[in-house]
Amino acid sequence: MVKEILSFREYDRFVLFITVFLLLWSVVNIYSASFHEFSSLYIKQIVFVSISLLIILFLPKLVDYRKILELSLLLYITGIILLIAVKIFGTTVLGAKRWINLGFFQLQPSEVMKVITIITTAHILSKLELPLSLKDFFKVMFLTAIPFILIKTQPDLGSAVLILLPVLFMVFFAGFKSKYILIFNTLFLMSMPIVWHFLEDYQKNRIIAFLNPDAYSKEFAYQIIQSVIAVGSGQLTGKGFLEGSQSKYYFLPEQHTDFIFATIGEEWGFVVSAGLVLIYFFLSIKILYTGYRLTDIGGKFVCYGIGSLIGSQAFINIAMNIGLFPVVGVPLPFLSYGGTALMVFSVMMAMYQNIYIIDKKTKFKLSHSEVEKY
Repeated sequence: MVKEILSFREYDRFVLFITVFLLLWSVVNIYSASFHEFSSLYIKQIVFVSISLLIILFLPKLVDYRKILELSLLLYITGIILLIAVKIFGTTVLGAKRWINLGFFQLQPSEVMKVITIITTAHILSKLELPLSLKDFFKVMFLTAIPFILIKTQPDLGSAVLILLPVLFMVFFAGFKSKYILIFNTLFLMSMPIVWHFLEDYQKNRIIAFLNPDAYSKEFAYQIIQSVIAVGSGQLTGKGFLEGSQSKYYFLPEQHTDFIFATIGEEWGFVVSAGLVLIYFFLSIKILYTGYRLTDIGGKFVCYGIGSLIGSQAFINIAMNIGLFPVVGVPLPFLSYGGTALMVFSVMMAMYQNIYIIDKKTKFKLSHSEVEKY
């Protein structure tokens, strides 16, 4: 049993290698981004990364994803309770109440809800008749709307959007009719003036700053401009490890969390930054492709959810860092500092590996039984 757990032959080694590389590299970049300001932050990251590695390497052999899917309702209720609890007992930082202080750890329920929403949606879709009907679409969206609203009012629009996006991808892959998608997109665009009314003032300011950064260079657009300067100043090969001036001289805010990509761009340059973009692209595509190949519907939609979340979140974060998207509080998967986000993504990757292993074993047994027939 121990020997089997310590063996990684059955894992998707391409995904495993990329994930482990990103986790280990995060420690290097967190140290560079924070040592001048927070001397022990990288040590905390080492602890988070160590726990994440244990989750990714060993959890896939210990837990069956099909049993987790069966517990989706319980997980969903737990997630909603946590989101309500953060409104009552949460810690407020920079005007946002997003964390529950557990003493030894700051829990961010919105991050936990990302994986719970994927699991819940996958379980629901596995029980429905596909392609998805309009009635069933509204059922799925109603369950998604509850955490979306709770997270948006923290306020945390970035995390709320990332609750919604994977579900929309999963619904699309469930065969939801394109004419309905077109209608809903049209209605959404027409409702933008109403949506604008419900945004917080700082969210409106960030959108305005994104559209016209030069006019608000010392106010709302400060983060965008400093991030773009940092990325651009790295040029082709970067200034070198620990040599980033924007991050070291306090020009670049949140350089170890939301703007870790800007720190990487400044110190490692365009070549490494472009390589990182490709890494996230191929990682998400590989997970989506695995989902496409699966015969188990529940596992298929879990892969669709995980792959689309990693791709969407990486795209939004990187686009934000280079001035192609408004600033939102979205960390870069596996690289940004943060315990809850890191471990939640690690749980997702452990679940993916478990799906991959079970599918591999199932196909092996089927092919073996076919051979025995002859």
